[in-house]
Amino acid sequence: MVDAWADVETAIQAAIQQRKQRLERLTSASALVLLAGALWLMWPSLNAAMRGESGLLKGLGFPLVIIVWGLIIQDLTVDQPRARTRVGSAASVVWPILLMTGSQSLDISNTSMVAGSLILVMVGLACLNASKAILQGGLDVLRWRAIMTGLGTIVAFSIFAGAPPESMTYEWLAAIGTLGFSSVLTAYIWFVGDDQRTARRAFSRRLDALEVRLLELKAQGAAVDQASSLIMTAKEEGHVDPSHGMNLLDEAEDDIERSLSLSGDVEAIREDARAAMDEAEAIAPTAKRPRKSFEMGEREVKLGSLREGEMLFRTSKKYSNEIIEWWSVAEKAIAEAARQLQGNDGEGVAHLKEMLSDAKKKLAAEAPKKAYEFAVV
Repeated sequence: MVDAWADVETAIQAAIQQRKQRLERLTSASALVLLAGALWLMWPSLNAAMRGESGLLKGLGFPLVIIVWGLIIQDLTVDQPRARTRVGSAASVVWPILLMTGSQSLDISNTSMVAGSLILVMVGLACLNASKAILQGGLDVLRWRAIMTGLGTIVAFSIFAGAPPESMTYEWLAAIGTLGFSSVLTAYIWFVGDDQRTARRAFSRRLDALEVRLLELKAQGAAVDQASSLIMTAKEEGHVDPSHGMNLLDEAEDDIERSLSLSGDVEAIREDARAAMDEAEAIAPTAKRPRKSFEMGEREVKLGSLREGEMLFRTSKKYSNEIIEWWSVAEKAIAEAARQLQGNDGEGVAHLKEMLSDAKKKLAAEAPKKAYEFAVV
């Protein structure tokens, strides 16, 4: 059974690899065709330059565009984020240029020019559709698409300004329409094209309200550091992903409510633990465990961890109560045992002296109940 699954997996991988090889060959052939077409377009200008005539740079414009596209086309078959981004960015820049080129070549009296213009327009619209399909997602992706489209619009305007058609002709109207369309689309993508714009606005309003509430609670001395951390994270990530930001704000609100509901109870537990600790330290000035737990609890409360602070206050009170109840009793038991064993050096007394030593160690370790149990044996 395992061998059968392994054979199926191998067959799938082989088919995927074969498909990749076919796509690579098709891409390479397309790039070679484009480069050959660019060379064919460049040849008259190169031939004229070799004869010493001018106009080389003017004749290299479109061939260079084709060469650049021949290099970019190799990324079309690569299913990787960077390659897809390069293709989408190139398509965003190119489509206004292609529409402008097609508009300026729209000579109604020449059928072949009209056909060529229509082909350029269709390619430009295909590039527009590709840029829209590839560069979609968060706000940062849309802003990048708007920038690239704006760059293409600027290049298209430069082409129009460099060789403007005669006013009110078909070519002029088509060029003006192209500039208007690409400019409006750039502004739309930047300002309105975000499909999560409403969600971002709702997130911003809720974030502002929570920040104001957080400042008020901090001014009152409330322990809301954990909620503050969640709000800071939401502020950094929520504008890109408003749904995730809203979830973080929900968690922050829940934490604030828990903190407020627990703060009164924790304060009462803290005062109770403080009173027990003071009484225990009056009985045993060398005892450190109750105060250590109490101070750790105060630190956790300041950090916003009220549950942990409450547990540490209860632990401090537990240590204090044990000292209050057993410390004096254990000291008396140890003193009495030491008095009774003083001067006795028999073999049967050695074990009792070890027990007495262990009792003293337990008392030094702030375990008076255990010390008493060892001392009275």
